[in-house]
Amino acid sequence: MAAVRWILLIWLGTVVLSTFLVSWVVLWHRLALQREAWRLQSAFDALSFDTPQGPVCGDALTVVKIAYQLDNHAASPRAPVGYEEPWDSLWYAAGPGPSYFVAICSTDVRDHAPHWCVRALDEPRMRAAISGDRHAEMLAFGEAIEA
Repeated sequence: MAAVRWILLIWLGTVVLSTFLVSWVVLWHRLALQREAWRLQSAFDALSFDTPQGPVCGDALTVVKIAYQLDNHAASPRAPVGYEEPWDSLWYAAGPGPSYFVAICSTDVRDHAPHWCVRALDEPRMRAAISGDRHAEMLAFGEAIEA
């Protein structure tokens, strides 16, 4: 009878400890993602954009959509262990004027520094880039979302 109690106690301790460890890893990962998102947002806010009303900072624009894509050109089938592919994020933004932009953020995990390339878009290209995303269309063009 005492052996059964010890087995149950050890099993319960293992379950509690493993639950705690998994919860801690998940929380740490979420905080790391939030910290990275905040860092990229701060870098975007510091960029300068030429609008019809003059140059404005990124924090004056409305980011309507952020799209992520892996950079498949840099992928190597013989990548070393621990190698991660660089990735791009495309930040579609609308500003005063109206003016539309795509800011391409290339991040390489080796140097952890975002590299930005800003391009102005005309309205048809912006519409094509965010087509199908009703929320982004409403933010960029102020159009009502159909039910």
